[in-house]
Amino acid sequence: MRVIGKNETVQVQETATTEAFVGSFAPSETVSHTSYHELSDKPVQEVDAINQLHANLEMLYDMQTRFSFVMREVRYLLKA
Repeated sequence: MRVIGKNETVQVQETATTEAFVGSFAPSETVSHTSYHELSDKPVQEVDAINQLHANLEMLYDMQTRFSFVMREVRYLLKA
């Protein structure tokens, strides 16, 4: 690692801790987290964050289309 001051450059040796820390962010690992679902049969679950985001976006799109339909119906009833 290079640390650059105002007027000089200083060389600092990397430690094993730094290499282990940087190595822990390997791109091949999937991002997952543990979540708690109180009413589920299996309350503690480990979920892939990307898959959960995809499912949440699909649910949000479905809810948005349903809300849009209801709003069109309400507008139609208000015009009559």
